[in-house]
Amino acid sequence: MSIRESSCWRVLLKLSLVCLGASLSHGYLLGTGKADITGPAADVELMGYASPTQVASGIHIRLYARAFLVADENDDRKRFIFVNLDACMAAQAITLGVHRKLKERFGDLYTEDNVAISGTHTHSGPAGYLQYVLYQITSLGFVKQSWQALVDGAFEAIVEAHSSVRPGRLEVAAGELLEANINRSPTSYLENPAEERARYKHDIDKNMTLLHLTESDGR
Repeated sequence: MSIRESSCWRVLLKLSLVCLGASLSHGYLLGTGKADITGPAADVELMGYASPTQVASGIHIRLYARAFLVADENDDRKRFIFVNLDACMAAQAITLGVHRKLKERFGDLYTEDNVAISGTHTHSGPAGYLQYVLYQITSLGFVKQSWQALVDGAFEAIVEAHSSVRPGRLEVAAGELLEANINRSPTSYLENPAEERARYKHDIDKNMTLLHLTESDGR
């Protein structure tokens, strides 16, 4: 695991620890932001299946970056941001680009220690934004338009979250969500030992955890 990947997981761990004890609690400053990251709409490989024939030919729905900011109400320097991209995954190239822009705008307020960038793992977004040669083979090279859209959108979402900060509370809910996902290889799952399969109700995880950010006035 790289240093930057480790930093990302540390930020997510902080978020998890805060949220587990945050139900109906106050004492936080919360902010949210959303920005477009759609990128090139045609003639670019889609990211995920490594198929040179899977080429974009238009826009079905637009893609977004969503940023969530949580800060200590008594010391707003204690803050962290989680950014979720409508992309197959984040990448070091994306992270470095975003942090350069954050440094120029906010100085040392946001760093790799308090900003985590992740992806929804969609396979229906543009490819070509990762720095690794293996991924660039099937995307037919680095696509700067894809990379720039992700960097700019993630940055703009963070700026909006920063600008929308207000007092609020965090709530966490968890439950079983049915008919929302499937195991892509159920026959392979059956190759697991029977005693292991007996430990689980389904052949895929159907538990969902929801983080709810609410302003102090209930909105």
